[in-house]
Amino acid sequence: MAWHTGGTPLLVSKGRGMNMKVEVRLLGPLEVRGPEGPVRFTGARRRAVFALLALRTGRLVSRSALVDGLWGEDVPPTGTKTLQGHVAKVRRALELAGADGVVVTREPGYLLDVTQVVVDVEEFDEHLRCGRYAEALRMHRGDPLADCPVEGWASAEIVRLREALAFAEENHAAALCLDGRYAEAIGQLERLVALYPLRESLWDLLMEAQYRAGRPGDALRTYRRVRALLVEEFGMEPGDALRRREAAVLAG
Repeated sequence: MAWHTGGTPLLVSKGRGMNMKVEVRLLGPLEVRGPEGPVRFTGARRRAVFALLALRTGRLVSRSALVDGLWGEDVPPTGTKTLQGHVAKVRRALELAGADGVVVTREPGYLLDVTQVVVDVEEFDEHLRCGRYAEALRMHRGDPLADCPVEGWASAEIVRLREALAFAEENHAAALCLDGRYAEAIGQLERLVALYPLRESLWDLLMEAQYRAGRPGDALRTYRRVRALLVEEFGMEPGDALRRREAAVLAG
């Protein structure tokens, strides 16, 4: 209960009257919180429906695009009707958390009301644009939408988010090197080359960090590791940047 200055009680209800945003987190398993608590979707398909709309918050997503995002090429005969049933259940789950009115019907599909929703991906992208890589990394809780089975265009969007994460991690490691924090950078880069073995820029940065940390022998062994991987697994030699890095290390 809140009070006016004159002492007259003012009842403030949760839900529509509080102008509270619905918090949506896509950078990991889907999490949605309404004014009255977490939104609990029953079933992976319903989580996926909401996730598809959240990936395009404020933009109309047609029913055909939602069907594609849910089933890809394996659309059931009753796909559109099943989708409508999922949307109804999604709306009900939102209402129970005080977030009714978030999903708007607008032909030929649906959209999330941008005035009621805040999505973590938007803040993450802003951190990247401003070079705040550590802040961006702190927002990640795991593989984007790990618990939402999506197909088609949504799969491509998840790939974009994974690439953005790799970009943030690489640039954060580079920043650690610039600060002279080589041990931290090396630890992070060793993990990254295991995750993204074909990103030669990560191997190059790892070699640089090892050399600047006074470990030229480790830098040369790293070159031999990546060369063996590329030659044995893919039949290709390291690119120009890695070869120049090896030459620079050998030349001291």
